This record gives sequence, C-alpha cells and structure tokens, in this order.
Amino acid sequence: MTLPIFEAPDEASHFRYAHYLASEGRLPDLKRDLPSHEVTQPVLYYALAALVISPFDRSNLNQLVLLNPDWFDRSLNQGYVGVRGQHIHTEAERWPYQGAVWAVRAARWLSSLLGAATIILVYLIARRIFTGRAITEASRARAAALCAALVAFNPKFIHLSSIVNNDIAITLAATATCGWMVRMTNPTRARGQAAAHAFFVLGALVATATLCKLQGLGLLAPALAAVFLVAPRQSPLTRIAALLVGFLAVAGWWFIFNWLNYDHPLAWAQVRAANEALLRKPPLSADGVIATLPLWFTSYWGNLGIELHYDAWVNVVLFVALALAVIGCVVAFARRLPMVGNRAGFTLLMIWQIALVVMFVWWLRSYVGTENSRLIMPGVAPVVVLTAMGWLTLAPQRVWRATSIAGAGSLLALAVATPFVTLRPAYATPDTMSRTALVAAYRLPSAGVAVFDGMIELLHAEVGAKRVAPGGQLEVILYWGALAPVNQSYRVVLEALGLDGEVIGRKLAIPFGGRFATQRWQPGAYFRDVYRLPIDATASPGPARVQLKLYKLYPTPGDAQINGANTGTFLIDRVKVTSAIAPAPASSQPPIAVFGDALRLDRVRFSPDQVTFDWTTLKPPGGDYTFFVHILDENGAQIAQQDAEPFDGQYPTGLWEAGERVRDARALVLSPEARRLRIGWYDRRTGQRLAAHTADGRPWPDDIVFVEIR
Repeated sequence: MTLPIFEAPDEASHFRYAHYLASEGRLPDLKRDLPSHEVTQPVLYYALAALVISPFDRSNLNQLVLLNPDWFDRSLNQGYVGVRGQHIHTEAERWPYQGAVWAVRAARWLSSLLGAATIILVYLIARRIFTGRAITEASRARAAALCAALVAFNPKFIHLSSIVNNDIAITLAATATCGWMVRMTNPTRARGQAAAHAFFVLGALVATATLCKLQGLGLLAPALAAVFLVAPRQSPLTRIAALLVGFLAVAGWWFIFNWLNYDHPLAWAQVRAANEALLRKPPLSADGVIATLPLWFTSYWGNLGIELHYDAWVNVVLFVALALAVIGCVVAFARRLPMVGNRAGFTLLMIWQIALVVMFVWWLRSYVGTENSRLIMPGVAPVVVLTAMGWLTLAPQRVWRATSIAGAGSLLALAVATPFVTLRPAYATPDTMSRTALVAAYRLPSAGVAVFDGMIELLHAEVGAKRVAPGGQLEVILYWGALAPVNQSYRVVLEALGLDGEVIGRKLAIPFGGRFATQRWQPGAYFRDVYRLPIDATASPGPARVQLKLYKLYPTPGDAQINGANTGTFLIDRVKVTSAIAPAPASSQPPIAVFGDALRLDRVRFSPDQVTFDWTTLKPPGGDYTFFVHILDENGAQIAQQDAEPFDGQYPTGLWEAGERVRDARALVLSPEARRLRIGWYDRRTGQRLAAHTADGRPWPDDIVFVEIR
C-alpha cells in the first residue's frame, strides 16, 4: 500500500502482460510489436493475474503507465536518486481509486497470497529437515518457526509479495518443489515415496515452476539427484521416466508452442531480443562478478524498488548476523549436522541453491542491472534453513527460544519500520494548502514576488543562512504553487554567483526533493519547498548572489519568463562565502570616523573619476545600510550626490564580518569646484542614520562626517 504503483522494477511491464491476456484472451505474438518486454516470460503467473484483474475497469491504464521524462534525465537523476518516480502519478491513485488502480491493487494482493503460501511451505520444510536426534520436539518446532519468520519478516520478501511480478510465483513454485522433495526423502517414508507417481508429481512441480519463470528449469538438477537419493538401490529408469512425463504433461505444451512459432522450445531469440538493451559487452569477468557480492547481500533484504537502500548501520547489523550464521554452519558441518535428520532432503536443498546461484551468475555476467538478489529468492527455503541452523548451532538449546525471538523480532522491527522510514519518505509529496493558509502559516508577505510563465507563483524565497564556507551548502526555501494547470515539468535551477558573475554553486532539481514535479501541481495548492545549494570548494571568499530560474525541456526548451519582467531570473538574496579573517593591523593614522560602533573609516583616496573608502568592521553591523556621499563646493553647496549600498548592492553591510577590511571604490566624478565630501550611513527602510563619532569619541553633528578632498 505504501509503494506507489509501478514503482517496483518492471512492475508496469509485468502488469501490462497480464492486462494483455485479460483483454485479448490469447498469448501474444512475440514476432510483432509487444505490449511489454516481459511477454517473453512463461505465462502461468500472468494468466493467474489476468483472471484476478479481468473484472476491473482498466480503461485508464495508459495514463497510469506514462513514463516520467525527468526520471530518465541523467543531469537530474544521476544514480536514480535525484528524482523519485519512474511514472507520472495522477489523482487516480489517491483514495478512492479510479479505474485500473483497482486492478493493480488486486494483482498485488494475488502476490501477497502467493507469498503467504510460501511462508507456510518453508515452515513445513524446516519441520521435516530438523529431525535430528540432538533436538527435542519443542526445539524442532522453534527452529521451523524461526525459518518461517526469517522469510515472513524479510523486507525484500515482503516487497516481492507486494508487487506485480513473477518472482514471487517462481519462489512459491520452487519452495513447493523443495517441500515435495524433502517429503519424498523423509527417512521414515523413503521406501513408499520411491513410487513412480511421486516422481510424476515432482516433474509436474518442476514444470509449474518453469511456467512461472525459466529459472524453474534449474530445479531439474535436484529433481534428478532425488532419483538417486531416494531408494538408491532401485533402478532409476522408471523414476526418471515418471519425472519427465510429469514435467512434459504440465509444461510440454509451452515448449511445443514456442517450437512451432519461434523455432526454439524457449523462444530464446525473442528472449534475447527483449533484453538486448541490457546486454553487457563484454560480459563481466570473474573479478567483476566478485565485486558485485556486497549487492547480493544488501539486496537480499533491502533495495526495495530502485535504489531504495537501508542506512549503512542496518546493513552492518545484518552482515554481522549473516556472519554468525555462516560460522554456525561451519560448526554444524564439523559436527556432522546434528540438527538435520533428513540428510537427503537437506542435500537436495543445497543442490537447488547451488544451481540457482550458477544461473544467477550466468545471467549477471551477461546483463546489466541484474545485481539484485530477487533473482535468487526462489532459493529462500535453503537460505533460511542454513541461517537458522547456523544461529541455533551457536546457541545452547535452552536459549533457542530467546535466540529465535531476538533474530526474528529484529527483522520484524525492520519490516514494520520500512514503510514509514524508507518507502513513504522516498515518495512523499508536500502538504499543500491554500495561498491564504500558507501566507498565514509562515507569516509571509501576501503580495507574492514573482509569477513564472503565468502559471507558477512564487510567494516568497529566502536563504536559511547568509554565510557559507567553500564546499558547504546553502539552504534555500521557496514558498510557491500553481495558478493554473501546469502541463509540463519545470526544472528548478538555483545558482550562486560571485562578485564577478562567476557561477560558484549550481543545483538542478525537481521540486520537493524530486518527488513533486510541476505537472502534478494542482491550481490553488501552495507549499513550502527546501533545497540544498552546494558551493564549490574552490569558491573565493566574498559576496555572492543566489538566484532562481525555471527551465522547461519540452515541448520547447527554454527558461520560464517572469511576468512583467524582461528576465527569467529572480534574485533570492545575497550571501557571503566566508574565510578565516586575520586580525586587522593597527592603523598608523587615526581613523576618520566610526559609525554605529561597527564601521570604522580608515582612509579616503581620490582620483578624478573615483573615490575609494577603506573600512574596517569592528563588529557585524547587524543590517544592510546605505552609504551616502555628497560632494560640496567651497561654499558648502551640494554639486553631486550618490546613495548606494556597497558594491552597488552586491556586498551589503549585513554580510560584513568583524575584523574584515573592505575597500569600496565609488564611481564619482570630482569636478574642479569640488572641495569636500559629506558622508554617512542610514537604514533605507527607516531613514535612521548610524551614529558617527571621531576617533576620540566625540560625536559628529547630525551623524554626518565631512572629509576634505585632497
């Protein structure tokens, strides 16, 4: 319920296969245009899903499977973490569901039922494996319950049981096959189970697994081994024949169909063509395969969706638990498996696991994006049997109950937390509110500051802090929403530019952490949006301006324009890239004046078209002040004037640091009549001047300082 529909790998393709069967009532022609690349898979799971979804209206399916162009944009979504959502999600997915969403939910419930059946079978398998004389009946039950819990509470298994995919079908079918083999090899029933009908059923189960996924063919390895492990003194020919007859009775039609239509029992050319885009050229080397091993383990319990991983500490804990299980298994084998009474059944489980890993490695070498243990989940029964055996071997039987509760309980806690801690945050959309409510909630000015392309209104923009170190990040907060339906995805472009206009920080993003593209915005719904703007580690200390642009890629690329302006760039604020400030050296001459006990004027230098003021910041001024310069003649009459923030507003006093020395050169033409300057600082909002006094503390009248022109 938490993972949005079609956000699991290939879930949309799996569903479209079932939808095709439900709509057309026949198998697709693999030589024509295909409804999805998954139609080269065996048909059993999809036929079951087709039966489940056939009663539902699916007329809006094409709107639900629309791919999200932003997700495929590598400039935005490098590593598949910058944008969440392979598909464009619509209001149809919100409760109450509309159309095909009901069908997808029903198909997911089918997967959940298959998963539940798998858990029961694992419990039964473990009960028949752990029959050694070294354990009591109560301990045997605990060991079997632990195995079932390790499956039921494995987040990855829950994930596969919660989406539309055939991996859960092959997992159930393979587990059922393993369960039958373990039953056949039960030491107390081995003679009776050597009958041909048991191998006929075994062949039928292998065929059922094969009709779920071609991996099922690997079950022929333990099935053939069972021929020789069950009643080994009897002739194997009858059992082999019964095995093959059972296999062909269930799956033979599938191979014949493929042979007649595609000249191969597996339609292999079509399978290869469907996966051509993922083909590795050249295949992975042995070293390359070994390098993927960490992903085998982390994806066996995690990677729920695409690049949805657990925090590193979770993987460390689970790796330690796995290491303990491996150590315990080594000890168990050294002790000749005292917990295992059904040695033949245990051997068949191991053969299946080995066959599965071999097939996985072969596929992994050949195709990219397959470093995911969902492909070895059909071996869940042998994996949890080994894990439980390893843990319980290291623990005395008197603490088996506590060991089982600790192991299963920890995994349960992770599984319960996963929807709330991992999945929901990854796909969460903002809490939107009306314009009036947002203004009131965050005490914003009601006028708004910009409208882009007549559709997107920016109510307010701010930076979290006005100072940032090189290599750091600036928090940028936007308050905005849609005035009208937005028919495309706008990229948010945030930039920090240095005093010379050089870009020293840039972020390209989709709103709300890549989870709320503008085409999902509803008119009248506003929200608060937070970004982290990285600043280059090589950025020079000094002032910078932070600005916002919106960029559209389709149907016509270009910047969005701000209504009523000749630009698409909105200035958010001015900030400062900081550095360590050396203490200002003592001046050899007394200062000219001090303003507000914060700004000390040390020197004024003159040239025909420029006046330079050298300042020392005694303490942060605490605000942005405007500096005024009046040029007076010999009679004191004003002949020129300039009021401006330092550096034409590029470096306001609110960014000046204590101990900092600032040289502010002003473009001022000094005519021959000019004799002196009248200067001072004031707050533009209030008109209040900063108090001015001389070096010895005497106040300047009216907080105005006079400087003779030399």
